[in-house]
Order: sequence, then C-alpha cells, then structure tokens
Amino acid sequence: MAVDIKHISLQALRWLLGGVFLFSGLVKCVDPVGTSIFVEKYLATYSLEAMLHLSLPLAILLATVEVMLGIMLIVGVLRKYVVVATTIFLSLFTLITLLSATLLPIGDCGCFGDAVKLTPWQTFAKNVVLLPAAIWLWRNTDDRPHAWGRVAIIVVVAVALPMAINLYSLRYLPLVDFMPYKLGVDLRSEVASERDGESVRSILIFKDAITGKVVEFPAEDTSCWLNPSLEYVDARTESTASMAGEFADFRVYNRDNEDVTLDLLNKRGRVAWLCINDAEALEGTRLKYVETLFDAYPAEAIVVLSASNRAYVSKRLGCDVYTIDAMTLRSIVRADVGVVVINDGVIEYKADIRDI
Repeated sequence: MAVDIKHISLQALRWLLGGVFLFSGLVKCVDPVGTSIFVEKYLATYSLEAMLHLSLPLAILLATVEVMLGIMLIVGVLRKYVVVATTIFLSLFTLITLLSATLLPIGDCGCFGDAVKLTPWQTFAKNVVLLPAAIWLWRNTDDRPHAWGRVAIIVVVAVALPMAINLYSLRYLPLVDFMPYKLGVDLRSEVASERDGESVRSILIFKDAITGKVVEFPAEDTSCWLNPSLEYVDARTESTASMAGEFADFRVYNRDNEDVTLDLLNKRGRVAWLCINDAEALEGTRLKYVETLFDAYPAEAIVVLSASNRAYVSKRLGCDVYTIDAMTLRSIVRADVGVVVINDGVIEYKADIRDI
C-alpha cells in the first residue's frame, strides 16, 4: 500500500499549527490580566489610548480565538474555513510583529504571554515559518461534508473551555503562575543575592556658569572641583546591577521614600503582605475581608503595599502603607486586592482577598 506523503504532510502541518495556537492561547487564558497588560502596550504604541479600557475583553477574545483555532485544527472540523481563518490571523500578526520590531518597537511581544519570552524579531521569524505553512495548507485543503452535530459540539467546547479558564483566573488567581513570585520562591534569598551583585556609585552634579548646562561627574573624578566655571549643585547615588535580574524592580519604599525591601523580607516567621493594586476596590466584600486579615494577624506581621494612592489607603485602613512599582505589584499577585503570605522569606500562600 503506497504511503500518501501529501496527506501525512497536511495532517502534520494541521497538528503543528494547531499545537502552536493551542499553547499560545492557553498560556494567555491562565493569566488574562497579564495578557491585558501586553494588549495595553500594543494599544499605547499604536496611539489607540481610547481603547485602553477594552484591553481585558480584547485579551480574553484573543486567547479564546487562539484556543478555538488550535482545537479545531487538531480535531479537523470545518477544515477549509479554519485554515483560511488561521492564515488571515497569522498574516495580521506577522505584519504587527514586523512593525513592532522596526517602526513601532514594543519589547517583549507577549506572543506566549509570560510563559515564553520572545522579542518581536523572534516572533516575526516564527510567523514567517508558520505563515507559508498555513498558506500551503489552505491551498491543499478541500472542504468535506460536515456532521453538523459533531461540529456543533466541538465548536461549543472550543469556545467554552478557554472562556471558563479565563473567567476562573479572573475571579481567583492564574491557574499557572509564570511570574518570578510563585509559591515556594525564597524571595528573601533571591532579592538579597541580586542586591549583592549591585554596585553603588556617587554622582556629583554641577552647573556650568558660562553655558548654563547641568553636567554630572563620578565622585572619583576630582577634575570637576578644579574647573572655576563649574558650580556645585547636588549629589546623588545610583545603583548599577551587574546584570538585570528577575527581581530588579522589586523595591519597597516607606513614607520617607527609603528602600526598605530587605528590612521587610528579613522579618521572622509568617508575615501577610496585603497587596492593593486598585485602591478603589477597598469597598464592600473586599474591605470586610481586609478587616478579617487584620483580626487574624498582629499589626507587626502585616505589610500593606500599594502601587498608588498611598495617603488614601493609609487613611482607609488606618495603618502605614508602603509603595512599590505598579507593574511589580501586579506581577506579585494579579488580584485588585490580594494577600501574599511570606514565611521566613519564602512565598507560602497567595490569594485574592475574597478567598482567604
């Protein structure tokens, strides 16, 4: 019996494309908030700020479409229509990633969410390989009679599955945590290790009395003091990491804007970090559970972090509030108001405040 090479090749291509789409969609589904952050970056880059409020629905839609196409490619229903849709999808995103790599640089493209980091050029190269495969599959795929009952069941499952995963991850936390702040991470050790690799240097700031320009010199450069046209203005220090680590942006500041990250991480025993990504969410049920948290832990065992509105949060809760970078806080816990329990520096527990 002759082997039908063409048939085997077409089937392999469908599985390949389906697998890529399924993986890409699922890693977005398990973290819709993270996906929406990538969508926001694209909207801002393309000057579509008016659509920023749609970033989350667009993220859910994108993930759902990818999973649906992936499942239908692998199962092999509505083949002609699905292959056409896949080709159009890949064509659009090949163009977008080319623009992101050249005229409108965006950094990490978010193709595979936070699971696999790819630059726009790497994603463009991936699409350049997949797009011709999709076109060849399109040209060599014939439509077939459909068992509409089976088709309907598969379509419903292909849409319902990603939607269910998205909604679950929105209500609770991502099913799979791809961020550095996952359960079991020794945050104290990791951050301390990265800080040990940093060097701190002093910068002297002068003003040129002749040109009026502000110039800076490293503290070890004494020539600036010998130039009579330079007037001393100020000094500052800057930290330079030997290499950018995963926790480079994990810096917590007190009310005096002092970095107290290691002081907080060095607290002994179990400490609850109340992470407030959205200060306006401190109402109703969430506020009730925050009060429950304060009843369960002594004041010295609670650290309140807010990305913004420190004064409002402090007044609302009646306690000191520390600040942290908004993106970092959202990476620690995806909830508007969440709790992270750190036991001797190790992340032990994470939850939306409504689920403690």
